[in-house]
Amino acid sequence: MILRPSMNVLCVIAHPDDEILGAGATLRKLRNEGHDVYTCVLCGPADARHARPSDERLREVIAKAEGIIGITDSIKYEFANIRFNTVPHIEMVAAIEKAIVKFKPAWIFTHHPGDLNVDHRVCYEAAMAAIMLPQRLSTQLEPSLIERVFLFEILSSTDWAPTTMTPFQPNSFFDVRSSFPAKLAALEAFEGAMKPFPHSRSLENVKHLAHLRGAQVGIELAEAFVLVRDLNR
Repeated sequence: MILRPSMNVLCVIAHPDDEILGAGATLRKLRNEGHDVYTCVLCGPADARHARPSDERLREVIAKAEGIIGITDSIKYEFANIRFNTVPHIEMVAAIEKAIVKFKPAWIFTHHPGDLNVDHRVCYEAAMAAIMLPQRLSTQLEPSLIERVFLFEILSSTDWAPTTMTPFQPNSFFDVRSSFPAKLAALEAFEGAMKPFPHSRSLENVKHLAHLRGAQVGIELAEAFVLVRDLNR
């Protein structure tokens, strides 16, 4: 996969810490390579989360974790936590479109549709609709602006999805041996995000998943994605 000398990368997520769990090491890798990394967080307050810190502390840990991952800038909305399915589709699509207009990403990362968490599924649907914005507004944005779209997995959400949902079957892998420590550091900095082992969302199982995905392609540590758009030029 050939990268531009410098490009903008946008991660569209339902909740703060989703970008770390789903693509944290890859985003840090891209930032290390000189690319600008942005996020669009649809539910910034994450107010339905168990063991959530206070509002002030949450802002602090989010900022610290984003700094570790190397987030350049972020747009955060306040759509209701675990209620995305009650929001008119057009409102959420428009929110993501604003991020696309502002950050002009060549690559976008977002959730996979086969996920137990309803917010994750709705985020995916809205993001995929918003991604077509450059082709609808070709006078304002280059129609081929968005070259690649990657869908990620979230431990304790994607892996808990019932078998009736579309399974996560990755076809794109990033070698994250050099940037994986940053992912772990960001998760450790994000109070309340992780659970004790053997919970699916534990630091130990984050490491196990990276080893498993790496083993699939013959490297030590990897993050895996479903690549659903790939414009080679």
